[in-house]
Amino acid sequence: MKKVLTILIAVTITLSIQAQNTDSIKVIQLQDVEIKGASIIHKVDRMLIIPTKTALKNAYNPFDLMFNMAIPRLSVNPLNKDIMANGGGVQLRINNIKATVDEVAALLPKDIIRIEMIENPGERYGDNNLGAVLDIIVKHRDTGGLINMQTTNSPNVLFGDNAIAAKYNQGKSQWGLNYGLGYRGVKQNKTDKTETYYLPNETINRIQEGINDRSSWADQNIDLSYNFSNSEKYTFNAILRNSIHSAPHQDASNKIFNLSNTDNYIMSKLRSSSSSYSPAIDLYFQRLLPKQQTLTLNLTGTLINTNNKRAYEETTINGVSLTDITSDVDGEKRSIIGEAIYDKKFEKSMLSAGVRYYQMKAENKYLGTNPITSEMFQNRSSAFVELQGQMKILSYDVSAGLTRFYFEEGGQSHVYYTFSPTVKLAFSPHKDGYISYRFNTDPQMPSLSSLTDVEQAIDSIQIIRGNPLLKTYNVYNNNLNYSFSKNRMMVMFNVNHSYKDNCIMESVFAEGDKLIIMEENQKSYQSLEIYPAIVFRGLTVFGLKNFLTLSTEGGFTRYWSNGKTYMHTYNNFFYNAQFMLNYNEFALLGQFSKNKNVLMGETIFIGENQTALMATWTHKRLQLGLGMMFPFTNNYKTGIERLSNIAPYTAWTYTKEAGQMVAIRINYNFEFGHQPAAKEKRMSNSDKDSGIIQFDK
Repeated sequence: MKKVLTILIAVTITLSIQAQNTDSIKVIQLQDVEIKGASIIHKVDRMLIIPTKTALKNAYNPFDLMFNMAIPRLSVNPLNKDIMANGGGVQLRINNIKATVDEVAALLPKDIIRIEMIENPGERYGDNNLGAVLDIIVKHRDTGGLINMQTTNSPNVLFGDNAIAAKYNQGKSQWGLNYGLGYRGVKQNKTDKTETYYLPNETINRIQEGINDRSSWADQNIDLSYNFSNSEKYTFNAILRNSIHSAPHQDASNKIFNLSNTDNYIMSKLRSSSSSYSPAIDLYFQRLLPKQQTLTLNLTGTLINTNNKRAYEETTINGVSLTDITSDVDGEKRSIIGEAIYDKKFEKSMLSAGVRYYQMKAENKYLGTNPITSEMFQNRSSAFVELQGQMKILSYDVSAGLTRFYFEEGGQSHVYYTFSPTVKLAFSPHKDGYISYRFNTDPQMPSLSSLTDVEQAIDSIQIIRGNPLLKTYNVYNNNLNYSFSKNRMMVMFNVNHSYKDNCIMESVFAEGDKLIIMEENQKSYQSLEIYPAIVFRGLTVFGLKNFLTLSTEGGFTRYWSNGKTYMHTYNNFFYNAQFMLNYNEFALLGQFSKNKNVLMGETIFIGENQTALMATWTHKRLQLGLGMMFPFTNNYKTGIERLSNIAPYTAWTYTKEAGQMVAIRINYNFEFGHQPAAKEKRMSNSDKDSGIIQFDK
């Protein structure tokens, strides 16, 4: 591995010198030694971020640490532990184990060796729509235990993120417990809409004027884990996960009137609630074989029980009912995922190959106005092979995957085959620079909720309909990245182009006096994103050393959406700026961002602008913090704009309580003894798609 970026960092780890070989990277652990090394190291498939002494200061959990590191193209909100990369979601891992937010938050920053950021990850990680995978590599300990308690709550809004984690070690065994409770609740949530419907017999221009209503939800996650490790021979890991979701209020009230007659209006009320319980068992086994070979097995079984209720009513000002639509969906889904991966390391390369099998059965009972029962069967089998290596100054990563997908509902069955090759190349053109290029095809298959042969009424005009005739499609991605680092400054420039052929996007059309919303295979969709970033770490200001860390990044995105009956383009500029001021045990963190808007199909999804400030005091195992969301405004909004020629509309959703929301943080942890060298598993599978048709409007 060639180190190409060099700044001064501090490494403080265990007293004894020991070599660990993790993912072909040799890490030498030292005690209280300051060395010159690379805080960011580039590999062909990932970026390695080594925590600096400045970033570790006043960081209580990994989210604080990642915010302090100001990692380019990674947006972290330490107040509520939201994290995004390249405008998409982030999969979190611990030592290559897929982990929850609570499990990551329970880690102590001093135990983190490095963070590996894998941008635009491939099929091996089980989700091709991710912006990045963050793999947090932590060191292992000897016998002992850890209890970590973290709370963030608001005194003026029903807002909380609370967690407790405990680990206890005895001999070669480790027991763990993680409990997380997150909740939100507001009473001043409303949506304003301006709509036009061009139906065969009439044109409707109407306004939906929002009236404040309730929105609330609570999530509980309870995980029990056991790990048994026999030195460098094998590892067994078992996790029992329990996820409980309750959203008793996702309500909306509106005053509806036509532009031609504003005095004659009707009232609409939407009462929506959902709940689910999902237990899962995750079994993992890894065997280290002779001659640097590894065999990894994973088996996951999941049960998802769901209940969604929706009642929509339109009444006159005198209370006479005009429209009454109800739906009550009870869903049950059972699934099993099995996976096996073989790795073989050579002197200058590594070969990997794997197979995965997924099978599920789902039964969803749609009661209410349009009763129907949907039974779906699905299985998916796939295989991949990957070769990584080095040829002189050029690093390469070549892989290919093949997947067979089978779906059956109502006596109709479908079979899809997909092929997904990937090529990654990287090299250092000069001492302080690094260039990487990635091309891959990313086959996409229809979701269960899109394939279901079910339709449900949204209101008196609109109907959402599933489409069992959807077909798989290909996505072609090209990504070029250049980075330059000198002393405490780093500049990065990223260009990404994505082309989707015959992709699945929305269709909106009229049938009689109704408007139908349905997904179909359209002609094409493409996006071009140009994304520069500049980072300054640990700057000295007014004689205060390592006082300021500053990251500014932004970009431009252009979208082309080409449907069977429409063609739309859209340009968007976005930015994100974050800073950290550090003085002794005190820190001030701030974030200001304009999220990028996304055009998909005929709809522009307008993201929220984010503003957050937090001051913290960290003393040994205790951290106290006081923060505020949107400190300079008293409101919050997101929007949707549909460009359809048949049914254009604009909607803005406001949540008054989000503005100037205070948050109080209290974190405390204590350790006893030393934790053992329990080897964490290197893969994890999960199933979260219930297969129920989704109301997007």
